[in-house]
Amino acid sequence: MSERQFFRVLFLIVLMCASTGLFSQKLVITGVVKDKQSDEPIPFASAVLKLLGKGALTDSLGRFTIEIDRLLPNDTLKINSVGYKIALIPASYFKSSISQEIKLEVQPTGTEAIVKSKYNRALWFWRQIMKRKPYHDKTYYNNYSYEVYNKLEVDLENFKKEKFATNKLLKPLNFILDFVDSTSEDKPFLPAYITETLSDYYFQKDPRKVREVIKATRTNGIENESLLKELGGMYQNVNVYNNTIPIFNRQFISPFNDNGDNYYNFKLLDTQYLNSKRLVHLRFTPKHKGEDTFEGDCWIHDTSYSIQKITLRPQEDANLNFVTGLSLIQEFKLINDTAWFLYKDKFVADIAPIGKKRLGLKGRKTTTYKNVLVNDTSVVDELDKSKSVERIELIVNHQQNSDTFWVKKRHEVLSKSEQSVYALLDTLTKNKTYIGYRNTIQFVARGTKDLGNFRIGPWFYWVSGNRYEGTRLRFDLATNKNFDAHWNLNGYLAYGFKDQKFKGKAEVKYQFSSQPWGYISASYKKDMDFGQMYYDQLATDNLFGT
Repeated sequence: MSERQFFRVLFLIVLMCASTGLFSQKLVITGVVKDKQSDEPIPFASAVLKLLGKGALTDSLGRFTIEIDRLLPNDTLKINSVGYKIALIPASYFKSSISQEIKLEVQPTGTEAIVKSKYNRALWFWRQIMKRKPYHDKTYYNNYSYEVYNKLEVDLENFKKEKFATNKLLKPLNFILDFVDSTSEDKPFLPAYITETLSDYYFQKDPRKVREVIKATRTNGIENESLLKELGGMYQNVNVYNNTIPIFNRQFISPFNDNGDNYYNFKLLDTQYLNSKRLVHLRFTPKHKGEDTFEGDCWIHDTSYSIQKITLRPQEDANLNFVTGLSLIQEFKLINDTAWFLYKDKFVADIAPIGKKRLGLKGRKTTTYKNVLVNDTSVVDELDKSKSVERIELIVNHQQNSDTFWVKKRHEVLSKSEQSVYALLDTLTKNKTYIGYRNTIQFVARGTKDLGNFRIGPWFYWVSGNRYEGTRLRFDLATNKNFDAHWNLNGYLAYGFKDQKFKGKAEVKYQFSSQPWGYISASYKKDMDFGQMYYDQLATDNLFGT
């Protein structure tokens, strides 16, 4: 074989190998399907390419993967899950290897067909759950303990980037726009606040004893008292096996109420296997409008008839004042091969106090449970260390605010938006403009300002007036916690221009107990009576009472 022929053969071999690799290469379409309101993964949703007819089901984390030889130019990916609106996405979105996030909207109740028959298998299944309900409720156990991790994140929804960017006063803070999550085009949000708590919890039924040891707590973000009051209802404990479930101070009827079949329609959807356990998918919808009931679905273990996962949403016409969207998700895990115990609890609420299209709040509370012990002697031993029936202990640990501590101790990795809160706060606390604005707003709102070990104000006492003193000037000074944790000194000096007299007060207070609250004090006062009994109580000699 000549040299020329050799290179020709070699070229053909290389070309054939390249062609084989080219034609055998497959296109992989991947994505994650989530609930639009709660951001919770939707398991066992179907994802199908309509023209090719190939598809897959999402796993327990809402993920799916479809392998195809080629992508038809006009093909559409159809995402379908019972209880949700169908999503149709052009297949061209999946040309890149990046996994796409697909969010499904809840299908309004009343649009589904209700099948009536003499034998309702779904209702029979519900009755089996109710028979075993007492044994799956955690109140059935004599005692239990666990490590509990609580996390509350608050986002500002409908955050208008354009208005913020064009405001001259806020121009130095335009870097905040880099933290706005715009993945949702209809509701861009700004992560604003996050708090984390890690505790050990112990419970004994008879005699009743409760103990919680708060091991660590961490708060970051733009903390606002009125904001947190709006979300206060999210701290309520929920037991789906109870007859009623508290939602923002309203009692909603549980699907597993003793008379739940009078309030709900039940429908069996399908069965799936998860971790070698056969699960039955049960959907429930309200029978009547106007009642405080839920719509949603749950996965039930087909042998023990215990809830593995449940999603609850108040029915569409439920009036919860400023709450425009709400989801409650609970997941249970099998422990000791016999008991199903709550291991994840998620509460998501959208709040619009000034209108749906204006700036609102989205709160996400997640609670996870680890190291669960049930009917264990170690729980009794721990509770016997104290005679108190109910006791809350706080462990002071200066290392608990470090990033290293929380990366190691928190039960799950922070999401992108949760990480943004810490990044935003770190940037803000170094910005002089923000520090100035924050201090000014806090001074106006609270009325006082800390300067080292001392506190001046309230500012609204500085100038006032009445018919006896005429124009009155007053200056308050007090020590703060930096001065001493137990001792407090406070007082004020005032002068009336009409009576031309000085007035004032001096007080010393010692706090000897915080649980229960206890202190002793001594004071001297020479002034008119303006209805003030304590130094931090609002009297009538202020700018607004003039």
